[in-house]
Amino acid sequence: MSLKQLVEGFQNVNYGRVTRGEQAYVESIDITTSELTRLVALYKQGGGLQHLRLLRDSIDHWIRRYHGYAIEGSIGTHYRERGLTAKGIFEHVIPASKLRDMLLTGTLTIGQALNAPVCRISVDNDDYLRQAGLVSTNNNYWNFFLRYSDLESTIIETHDGQEVDINTWTLEDHYNYFGIV
Repeated sequence: MSLKQLVEGFQNVNYGRVTRGEQAYVESIDITTSELTRLVALYKQGGGLQHLRLLRDSIDHWIRRYHGYAIEGSIGTHYRERGLTAKGIFEHVIPASKLRDMLLTGTLTIGQALNAPVCRISVDNDDYLRQAGLVSTNNNYWNFFLRYSDLESTIIETHDGQEVDINTWTLEDHYNYFGIV
């Protein structure tokens, strides 16, 4: 068959619709963990600069995809600005690229990188962070909420309504609260 015949004969594929639920989340963690394990191993083998860049891009994809599907799709975010009525901004409190780097250096496990803190904040507070040069950075990964200390009257709470002290809440507190080893 010619390419023309193949293309003209092509019929759209129906892959079926995934229903969010426990089984979908189990499958997500399984495939994501498997891919990240593979990609980290490939990265540690080394290679040219472009090869390594593409591996980092792939790791970024899997971390962000998991956050967007499994966290945002289930609990929304780990944290949220109290009183937020609009959808707001889904934010990686520790930038995703830093999570990737911490995964590559062995600082974080795959489970910790996949369950790092994400927070929903108002568009106004996101704009403030952007103007302060803090959108894609955080100067303190341990006390990750300190970057919010200049936000006007912002109270941060967990997805289930527990207020956190942004001045003392640590990454260890986060992992303990959410049962991440």
